[in-house]
Amino acid sequence: MQHFFESIIKPQILERGYHRICEIGAGLGGNTDKLLTIKGTEIRIIDAFLDSNLQEKYMRNKRIKVHKGLSLQILPKLHESFDCILIDADHNWYTVFNELSCIEQQSILRNKGTIFLHDTSWPYGRRDMYYDPTAIPPKYVHPYERSGMVIGQIELTHNGSGKNANFMNAICEGGPRNGVLTAIEDFLKIQGNEYVFLRIEEEHGLGILVKTHGANVTLSKRLSSLELKLHY
Repeated sequence: MQHFFESIIKPQILERGYHRICEIGAGLGGNTDKLLTIKGTEIRIIDAFLDSNLQEKYMRNKRIKVHKGLSLQILPKLHESFDCILIDADHNWYTVFNELSCIEQQSILRNKGTIFLHDTSWPYGRRDMYYDPTAIPPKYVHPYERSGMVIGQIELTHNGSGKNANFMNAICEGGPRNGVLTAIEDFLKIQGNEYVFLRIEEEHGLGILVKTHGANVTLSKRLSSLELKLHY
């Protein structure tokens, strides 16, 4: 998601005057460090600490509060709202669909707020990836293998080659309840009148959900200028 920070995420935050930000899946803290360069931002991190100890990294920073755990465990316990939410965690249908559902049901995103979601294009737009398949109800877990992916090929590779060969990826691409983009689309089938959805396909894809609360909301100048590159 860092690829989009200077061109899309930061301009949206500045133009909209966002201050309270929730980051779901922070990894090594690369995006967090960039968010801290924006004056006045307050950041809540939700992360399972697979890559680093973020509590230790940010323990002296009063602008950051870190929640260690899975997003679907932490989100229901939040009793606060945010202007902007970044989602770049477990890239599978079940997690993303329920993250968005929880955010909506608990009013975690303020009206006219924005959700940015990474990996809405290949390889995980239409294919699940699981950090921990046992954390997901079995009926929502597709058959998977620790094998790589090749663009344009539905099946996984089996020779150690391909994209993300060390990750647990769904064996087949496409179909119901499979992938990040599919999760967003299924969420919008229920809550579509509450959001405007735009998508950038480059660099594994960026999804942008702007909460309209059923009203006509003018997009920021930056997003409007990218209209031809986005998909409603």
